[in-house]
Amino acid sequence: MDDKDELLLLDQDASPIIIEEECQNAKPIIKDFMEYYVKNKDKPVEEWLSQKMQEQLPDRKPEEIQAMTNEIITTIEVDEANKISLAKAIENGRSKESWFASETQKATSAMSAQEAATYLTGLDNALQTANESLYRTITTQAGAVSQNPRLDGFIAEQYHAQTFNLNAEATGSRYRAKVLEPNGNGYAKNSVDIVIVDGNGKVVKRYQSKYCKDAKATEQAFEYGDYRGQQKLVAEGQQADIQKKSTTVIEAPDGTTSNPLSKSTAEQMRDEAQGGKWNELNWNEYKTKDLAIGIGKQAGYAALQGAAIGVGFDVAQKLWNGEDIKGEEVIETALVSGADFGVKAAAAGAIKVGIEKEIITVIPKGTPAGTIANIAFVAIEDAKVIGKMAAGELTFKEGIEKIEQTTVATAAGLVTMGEGATIGATVGAVFGPVGAAVGGFVGGTVGYMAGSKVGETVVKGAQKLREGAVKVAKTVVSEVKNVCSTVASGVSNFCGGFASFFGF
Repeated sequence: MDDKDELLLLDQDASPIIIEEECQNAKPIIKDFMEYYVKNKDKPVEEWLSQKMQEQLPDRKPEEIQAMTNEIITTIEVDEANKISLAKAIENGRSKESWFASETQKATSAMSAQEAATYLTGLDNALQTANESLYRTITTQAGAVSQNPRLDGFIAEQYHAQTFNLNAEATGSRYRAKVLEPNGNGYAKNSVDIVIVDGNGKVVKRYQSKYCKDAKATEQAFEYGDYRGQQKLVAEGQQADIQKKSTTVIEAPDGTTSNPLSKSTAEQMRDEAQGGKWNELNWNEYKTKDLAIGIGKQAGYAALQGAAIGVGFDVAQKLWNGEDIKGEEVIETALVSGADFGVKAAAAGAIKVGIEKEIITVIPKGTPAGTIANIAFVAIEDAKVIGKMAAGELTFKEGIEKIEQTTVATAAGLVTMGEGATIGATVGAVFGPVGAAVGGFVGGTVGYMAGSKVGETVVKGAQKLREGAVKVAKTVVSEVKNVCSTVASGVSNFCGGFASFFGF
């Protein structure tokens, strides 16, 4: 990597994810905030943080400054509480994904199914795809709802394919279902109705679907065609009365299935469609817990991939090595003891100011203070873990697990705080390439502010972590790319950037 490359790392869209010159210009602000924290460490955070932010942003109204301050503090409080809660759950033998699912359920318990769905944006694209496929199936080329009485059979095929795909998305399965949809010539005789394909697009199972009025009629329908090599898919409730082997769900080799659908329900869906009262496939069909566990896995992927982007630590090393910081021992003590709330708040405040002054441009001006606080929280927690890994207190595997836990705890905080429709953008900002790069710079910076020895340890640890993360990522990247194909835009962009960065 030459000098020019050291200054700038690009994502897959050739957009900068960190610029050394901007980091250099942000140095005085970060140093000012951190030294102000050291000077006022015994005072309430809201008091000194709002004072410093108002001083740095004199054109902002006091109520705006107070709102930023409150958002930073509240976000870090939620993240800290989640970190502790997750740690206790893991001590009791629970997985981080299970904990995330329970936290999500608690956060959405008072919401309607649709409101809860808005928060679970990791599956938003998959739901949209399902609804679009269903809509194409129930409409004619002219855009009117088909009055074909066999429409319930077509709907059933799409229902099985799309419920399978949503369940696959929820569990991280690499398999997907596809329906042979009608073209200008209609359906071909004896053609396959539904196929299940693996991550490489290879067909692993074929299904012929028959949704007749009763089991006898369904069984007779199978006698009229040559369906060798296809499994027989029938309506729920008819399987027991059909002599030849059949199934009420489609199923992948890994056990992922569609949801069963009765003939009466398919007919009801047909009547609703023809009557202009079509109800889109909604989140009531899926268990929030299963969906949330899938999202928790995505957070783990993001943590692993973020660890492989170490350019921020490199920049921090170049800019801060040898810098004299007042109160190094105070910062070091805070990091070692874990009582580092003020350090995180100072870092978040400084980065937010840098963004609002357009000194830091890789994160858009106006980005919520809470989003910046999440970046700072993850950055500093990860830096502490990296330091322990470098010191031999944690193995690589243990360190990665700790980093994943931090990401999962922070993701749970986004749901808890009710980010709503903006959660997708927030996830992308915090866990995406820019968040990882800026976070690395923040983590490395805080390390050097705790003393040159601490900083060097963190940076060297980050370099080793990056090498290990790349090796691990190479073994899972094909799976990650499959999962990324339908997840929410923020995480999807991050996965794409990761794959592009390492040449996959």
